[in-house]
Amino acid sequence: MIRAHVAALLAYVDKLDPSRAPTTQEAALERLDAWADVLLDVAPRAPHPEGHDWDAAHVVRRHIASSPYPIKASDVSRPWYAFQADLIRRHAGTFEPELHPEIDPDAPPGREYFAAVRGSMRAVLSGEQAPVTLRAIGPASLAPETPEQARQREELVRRMKAGHRAGRDENARRLALVSQFPDLLAAMHRLPGQRMWKGSVGGNRRVAAIVAEAESRAANTLEEQHA
Repeated sequence: MIRAHVAALLAYVDKLDPSRAPTTQEAALERLDAWADVLLDVAPRAPHPEGHDWDAAHVVRRHIASSPYPIKASDVSRPWYAFQADLIRRHAGTFEPELHPEIDPDAPPGREYFAAVRGSMRAVLSGEQAPVTLRAIGPASLAPETPEQARQREELVRRMKAGHRAGRDENARRLALVSQFPDLLAAMHRLPGQRMWKGSVGGNRRVAAIVAEAESRAANTLEEQHA
């Protein structure tokens, strides 16, 4: 969590349990500093493949409702690490081509492939991406292909290649767009796994937000030029 998230969470704590709220600004700031350190790697919210989504505010509410003891930062961090461990156990760790159209699925695994896999793992750990729980399973043997099956396979390959080209072109457009704004490009490169960002969004909400901001700025610039 960033410091603003922790401050909002502590405000919620004080709303539910006002009798234990700090009585001085100095005490409140000391508590905020301590909680921000402990919750640095804890996500405020995170998806779960079975719908048991993580929400730090829910953990706070449950603790205050069920425990006679004052809530501590570790009462939030411990459940998060248990939630995180559950996500990693469920994550198959397979490469999902549709999340990375910038990588040619027919190319042998290389630097970009392994960076994408590591980025996906980091996204699962940080709560930005739900785990991929299914592994690809292929048949042990294949029956002879019929002409109709061959036609369908060729059509599928054609569509996949067309989709790959469209995804590559869209990535190039987004990269060119964000590159127009050095501050947004720098913010993109600071995101986990995006140091060598090439235009892919891949379901990452923070990446999508930066791209949306670049699109908004570009639209405003265009309106000003035509005004």
